[in-house]
Amino acid sequence: MRARLPYLLLLLAGLAQTCAAADSVHLKITHIGLEGIYSAASEPTWVEVSARNNTARPVSFRMSIVELNLFNEARPSSEVVTVPLELAASETREISVPLHINAEPHAVLYVQALDGSGNTIGRTAIKLGGKPEGEYIAMLCANGEICRKIREAILLSGSAEEQTHKSSSLRLLELSKAPPAGWAYSPADIIILATPASQLSNAQRDALEIYMRRGGKLVLIDDQSGNGAATAGTRLLEAYRARTAEGKDLTVGEGLLAHLKSVSGREFSDYFRPLGFTPNTPEEIRAALQGRMTGKTSGEPGQLNLWLIHRLGTTFHFPSFLELLCWIIGYLVLGGIVNFVILRRIGRPDWAWVTLPGLAVLFSLLLYAVGVRNHPSHFGVDEMTVYRLDSLSPLALTTSRVRVSAPVRSVVHPVLPGDVVLGIGRRPRFQFAGGQFLLNGQSAFLSEIQIGANWETSFLLRRWSFRDLEFEGQRRFAGTVLRDAQGRMRNETGIHFRQALVADGRDVFFLGEFPAGAVVDLGHVPHHPYEEQSGRVTSNNVPNFPAPPFAFRLQVMPESASEEWMKRSDEEFKNLKDQPFALSELIRGWPKHGEIVFSETKAVFFGLSSEPTLGATLREREAVRKAASLVVVTYGEWP
Repeated sequence: MRARLPYLLLLLAGLAQTCAAADSVHLKITHIGLEGIYSAASEPTWVEVSARNNTARPVSFRMSIVELNLFNEARPSSEVVTVPLELAASETREISVPLHINAEPHAVLYVQALDGSGNTIGRTAIKLGGKPEGEYIAMLCANGEICRKIREAILLSGSAEEQTHKSSSLRLLELSKAPPAGWAYSPADIIILATPASQLSNAQRDALEIYMRRGGKLVLIDDQSGNGAATAGTRLLEAYRARTAEGKDLTVGEGLLAHLKSVSGREFSDYFRPLGFTPNTPEEIRAALQGRMTGKTSGEPGQLNLWLIHRLGTTFHFPSFLELLCWIIGYLVLGGIVNFVILRRIGRPDWAWVTLPGLAVLFSLLLYAVGVRNHPSHFGVDEMTVYRLDSLSPLALTTSRVRVSAPVRSVVHPVLPGDVVLGIGRRPRFQFAGGQFLLNGQSAFLSEIQIGANWETSFLLRRWSFRDLEFEGQRRFAGTVLRDAQGRMRNETGIHFRQALVADGRDVFFLGEFPAGAVVDLGHVPHHPYEEQSGRVTSNNVPNFPAPPFAFRLQVMPESASEEWMKRSDEEFKNLKDQPFALSELIRGWPKHGEIVFSETKAVFFGLSSEPTLGATLREREAVRKAASLVVVTYGEWP
């Protein structure tokens, strides 16, 4: 440790803010997360940096942003994000980037500007602290007085014991700026909008909706957010507000929406009072105010990308244990016949010194050829994107999985559009599958990411390996998929679906090809009972079919499957590899009883398209591309 001290002191001296006055580029960290509260390590944190050109001439440079751990020789704790910039004379620009922050002890956020020669022409840093435990409520207020009233109404409601509990467990954050991206709100458990929605940009309004769809809770204050009766019909999220009464939660995507008339009303304090409930809170108050969220299980929308990449993407098939066992038995049998029967009959048993290793080499070559017969001989880029929306809004939450595969050991450079946001991604089951894993305790983040007109990174792939990258974003379609009172489905998304399917608690409707603008009468399309298409229960030796991508009611008693039914389900799963992909696979593993699955979500639409998704490529390498997109539309009301 003593040997590191001079290095650390030198680093801290370089980070000193007093050096900024002499820099050509003045850098200032203006925002980290939500008022200094970071997202979890699996979620990117919003970092905003202000860059000002201190010179009288244009300057081009690369700005790098990284979390450094001073206790670990100032090594990066996650990825290094670089942004190429060019500033005119005296120009100031604000740059927002997503960065995974671990907030480890002795961590700092370090930002520097490097010119074309690698010289530092600007720098700044700020110490990072840990995230205090508790529930975070972020407030977007028209003025400070409104935020003060919200604090008082939330913290001073209920008994003295409840007030004490809320004071210790709740963290109320007054946001000075609304982030322009939905993922930037991830540190907040609840967001209260008490400012005119007209003062928010379109990006900020969409970001609040995306935050809600991603699992957040959004509370609108009518008399402060411009949602009064005078503006009815043009109010923020009006289609959703019309479906729920004041103070009642409405499920939207994976999150919740509620609206309240005023901060000063009794309904407001009662709505937030359950956050302070203690064991001594009277049961009648609990029953009257506490939301009953028991009896539900969250959906697993992330399984859809995994299923698509498994069925439509590049996979590697190695010889199974049974195949290896058969080859070994064949080698032993053939070796025994040649060396102990044939050579003895011809009187040349001494030739076994040649035939034995010769057969071993021959079997090794044959086994190698058989093992690599299904392995691609080219680089591959697979893109599978899932769009999730509902029938009330054309704004969709997108999750994409990009798989980069390599036939030989090489360093690959994926290139994607510059507006994508990287998630952590999932580790494969085995280290040599090429995905993210921990090695000697080191983090599984990418080493460096460049954000600009394109999103770029690089990583090493072993031979016959792949790596999955997860991205998220949003997309506003021309419309959504609607069902009218006559039972007709209308495709207003602007996307041509090569397959489409609708499922409710009773039937599964197979729409077939469903072009943009098409209208299909559900009474005139093939359909089958829901119970026939669902309820597959596989054994522990076979992976499961995908689960519903939305929340559904838990079963009172778990379904029991006979051994014969599990064998049939296993066989059906294994036969999929020899069959073309069908959307009905997505509901095979759902609970067999439709009233359980469609207790709150009344129906769901799946549409498969071949339209290009992100457009990922490999720099300086030719790659075979596979792409597919899945549109999932849920319905809270079903005529």
